[in-house]
Amino acid sequence: MQPTHYVRIWADHAGESHFEDVSLDVSVSPAEPGVAELWVSNPVDVDRAHFVTVQAFDQEPDWHCAPRRQFVVFLDGWVRITVSDGESRTLPAGTVVLVEDVSGRGHVTEHEPGERRVLLLPLVATAE
Repeated sequence: MQPTHYVRIWADHAGESHFEDVSLDVSVSPAEPGVAELWVSNPVDVDRAHFVTVQAFDQEPDWHCAPRRQFVVFLDGWVRITVSDGESRTLPAGTVVLVEDVSGRGHVTEHEPGERRVLLLPLVATAE
């Protein structure tokens, strides 16, 4: 069974955003004695890491596009994301989302109230 590694948010040519569940190929890596078996994907090139604390006490979620292509890792609390095709998902802590809807209508993000920790991992820019 291949697990879902991340949820992708992308925009089509009309600017509508959508979800996609993405599973990566993995290889089994020999583990050290006393360490559980490791299923390792091929590497993904990221540019840097940003450690963010979201002050999600009084939120007014609104539509926005991703500022760049990046992985967003929700370290604690749930997050509810709605894409413009109408689908909404409530995702648990630990979920990894690749946001690629850098244009179009975007998406809405609502965090569980409180201080929420998030890790941002922008992808290495590629020439298109």
